[in-house]
Amino acid sequence: MNLETCREIFLPGNRESPSQARDEIRKWLGENHPAYENARLAVSELVTNAVQHARHGAAGFEAGDPLLLRLVTYDGLLRIEVVDAGLSAGEPRARADPAIPLAESGRGLAIVGVLSDGNWGHSSNGQEPGRTVWCELPADPQHSDEHLTGTSAPQVSR
Repeated sequence: MNLETCREIFLPGNRESPSQARDEIRKWLGENHPAYENARLAVSELVTNAVQHARHGAAGFEAGDPLLLRLVTYDGLLRIEVVDAGLSAGEPRARADPAIPLAESGRGLAIVGVLSDGNWGHSSNGQEPGRTVWCELPADPQHSDEHLTGTSAPQVSR
């Protein structure tokens, strides 16, 4: 593994964390980075899940232990990691049918799965409480898509 860049920041475990995480990705990568939009969306989903599920309060959100957001680049990939307190039961998993038309939530890990081509997962923090949920995205999605499929991915305008 040729480690090129590692950035990390602690975020509070609250409703503002996803927005703060998106801001950090913008600062770290810049809006012109080819993977910026995918990384921004993946970070938003991973941090939102950590806030909602690490410490599950009565309203779904409870200020809790801080989250650690980490970005590592290596071998043409961006690895995004979110470390949380991991106090809720069960493991992170994408819903079997995340496309329930009227559901307001439940698509986060399915979105991360699509963005990362299924290259996401989680691990416990050993004897310490908590877990790390991560995904790996191509650092240059258009080039990666051409390599994998032989055709360019459709461009999405902003």
